[in-house]
Amino acid sequence: MKLLVGASIPLFMGSTVRLDLPRILEVTGELQHFLELGTARLETEGQLSEEESEALIFSLADELEDHLRTMREWKGSASISDLQKWTRAWINEQEEDLRRGEDTG
Repeated sequence: MKLLVGASIPLFMGSTVRLDLPRILEVTGELQHFLELGTARLETEGQLSEEESEALIFSLADELEDHLRTMREWKGSASISDLQKWTRAWINEQEEDLRRGEDTG
């Protein structure tokens, strides 16, 4: 199976298939964790305009998508379990970076 936009349960990402990151986050159970990370990043940034806030969240999504693509290319395929593990590891790393920043800031 390939991860297809609009597919009911995406299991694998092909090299030419566009990632549907919101669906991946939903299916893997990581949507809430991603939203919490976004909230934490916004809080550390302080007062941002709506446009700046949106840009920050979209940049987080782009970084995560790049990470998932890199991991899939490295492994050659990606199951839902793989996507969940890679997403959770990336979120944990981002949260740790935020904590380190708070400790030094």
